[in-house]
Amino acid sequence: MTRILITGASGSLGSAFARQRIEAGDDIVALLRQGEGPGGLARHMGHFEPRYADIRDAEALGRAMQGIDEVHHFAGVAVTLNRLHRLMEEVNVRGTGNVVRAAGEAGVRRVVYASSISAIGYPRPGELADEDFDVARSVTRNSYMLTKRSGERAALSAADATGTEVVMVNLGAVIAPYSHPTYGWAMLVDNVRRGRMRAYPAGGLAMCAIEDMVQGMRAAMAKGQHGRRYIVASANLSYRELISQICHVVGAREPRFQVPTPLVHAAGLAGAAVGALFRDPMKSPFIVPENTALMVRQLYYDTTRAQQELGLRPTGLHDSIAAVARWLDEGD
Repeated sequence: MTRILITGASGSLGSAFARQRIEAGDDIVALLRQGEGPGGLARHMGHFEPRYADIRDAEALGRAMQGIDEVHHFAGVAVTLNRLHRLMEEVNVRGTGNVVRAAGEAGVRRVVYASSISAIGYPRPGELADEDFDVARSVTRNSYMLTKRSGERAALSAADATGTEVVMVNLGAVIAPYSHPTYGWAMLVDNVRRGRMRAYPAGGLAMCAIEDMVQGMRAAMAKGQHGRRYIVASANLSYRELISQICHVVGAREPRFQVPTPLVHAAGLAGAAVGALFRDPMKSPFIVPENTALMVRQLYYDTTRAQQELGLRPTGLHDSIAAVARWLDEGD
């Protein structure tokens, strides 16, 4: 049986992928950091092999890769806070290079890297960005975008050096349980179900269902071309449309008003001022300029390549939203 190692297996996306593959009967090795709990895999203990390594530790990664056939790389810093730039460089860039290099040196056939649509760049209104979008035309930049893009380059460089194959899956925004309570998409679902969403921003984004994320990653492993990107998402939705879908699932009242864009930007500046009062960047509010710059823009992406080459057939978000709502209910 193929042995599959999943990095970031305790996090939101890694655990969602691992849970589906464990339930399908795959031989899963979950890479965790020493002292870290199983997170989203707590209910599946005994059905996977835990191995321990920080992806910044090349030696530990080398040990963890022994006997592995395939790697799905999810580990990373996925918080859009520019104050975390140094950590993102260490994890999203050097860590990703370490994962691919260790895999290649251990004889792993292929690595699929869970990258992001942010690494493509942010297109102008009315434009669908594909995998070949010119990043110089991006309407805004942030540390997450820059380090995920650099992480792709680090992955390809390590693949060239070791002879392994690497495929990049540029995921849309995935709504899944176990996401960060302040910075993850579960925060939006929670605010909607508690009746806190009285208005919505003007922007929109390519959203991705859990099932589409899983199928896209699996198809990239089976059929993706080495060195190639594939945008995997379910639908391009305005935030009004997204919040409407969440309201429908959780039984909440839909907000009726759009927040004026100048007010959103002003809130971002206020959030940055508040965040600067804390030494710990993770105490920063979610509403900061790097996030408001995204909230007011409709950032939409083209999944044609993934549909044609990987057989992606996008589904809806209902089940993913419902899964997040159930997880939140359990924590209440």
